[in-house]
Amino acid sequence: LGSHSVGDIPPDFGRGFGFQEYKDCNCFDGCGYCTTEFELDVHNPEDKVLNVTHFDMTETKKYQREDWPEEKEVRPLPFRTPNIPEEDDRRENGVIIAKLKKDQHIKMVCQARKGIPKYHAKWMPVATALYQYQPRVELKDEDTESLSLDDKIDFLQSCPRKVFDLDAEDKVYVKSLMDCIFCDECVAKAKVYGKRDMVKVKMDPSRFYFTVESVTPGGPRSAIDVVRAALRIFDYKMSLFLQDAYGDDIKEWLPLEPKVRGPGPYR
Repeated sequence: LGSHSVGDIPPDFGRGFGFQEYKDCNCFDGCGYCTTEFELDVHNPEDKVLNVTHFDMTETKKYQREDWPEEKEVRPLPFRTPNIPEEDDRRENGVIIAKLKKDQHIKMVCQARKGIPKYHAKWMPVATALYQYQPRVELKDEDTESLSLDDKIDFLQSCPRKVFDLDAEDKVYVKSLMDCIFCDECVAKAKVYGKRDMVKVKMDPSRFYFTVESVTPGGPRSAIDVVRAALRIFDYKMSLFLQDAYGDDIKEWLPLEPKVRGPGPYR
């Protein structure tokens, strides 16, 4: 059970730059370019339950790199909060690995390596990644105006996302376009009234909205950083395709960092 808890603790690889996947590394059994080692050694001498958290894990420096600055050291997440007491930080932000009774002892050595969610969901760098087509909702005013007020209210209530509403003159209009989920409940309701063309709901294939939500507000990787990394990977794979298909040499690639930085955390 403890190994499963440790396996789900995300490490901060310094935004991933400088590390590669173990399967792509030329080493035999781990090195400073693909692996980081942590040690957990906790003993409870007191007669009360002790929570062992990820804050008790320390790096062994077995795979330490000389060219790796201190600010890029790999650490388990979430980080410590400096402005609150250590005990409160453990209780509120510590990821519990095990609970020890008196005279119990836990000791283990863990290796952290990069991966992708294709192999396991624990490597997912974001909490949400989805896209939605631009909805196109068209109302035929002649048909909506011919409905009674009760029928208009029933039509509004047929939509589970409350896309439609009534204005001051009791006219039906589209209030929340982006809340549409293309369920066609409004289309089915219009057919009940015998007005098949009263409402049309379509997807605009020329425009879509891509939503990426980071795991935590402060990192370890911002949503923009994840999108940039994904574009770099896509660009590299397309370059490999052109090289295999047409023999084109890979001469250009997207940089690790943007050439022009915008204000604040966004680039």
